[in-house]
Amino acid sequence: MRVTVVRSGGVAGMVLTAEVDAADLDAPAAAELTGLVDACEFVDGAPSAIADGFGYELSVARDDGSVARARFGQGAAPPGAGALVAWVLDGPHARRRMGR
Repeated sequence: MRVTVVRSGGVAGMVLTAEVDAADLDAPAAAELTGLVDACEFVDGAPSAIADGFGYELSVARDDGSVARARFGQGAAPPGAGALVAWVLDGPHARRRMGR
């Protein structure tokens, strides 16, 4: 399973992409990631109502080839998505890249 978060917008308009592959994690971290994915509702939310707020695109590619996606603005994450996005963006496991 591979989880990708793309955060765009904000004042500077920078795009941050962070990706975590469960195959690269130790067993406890992989189990935590799986639990967060299982608790997430993959539905599109509202765009950010915050001036210069961030927009998020969350995708999960499962080992069976299926892909689940959600798009939402800052403060409008569907249930479970905020915790998953925070784990990927703020945790030590992700590969990150910045761009415009």
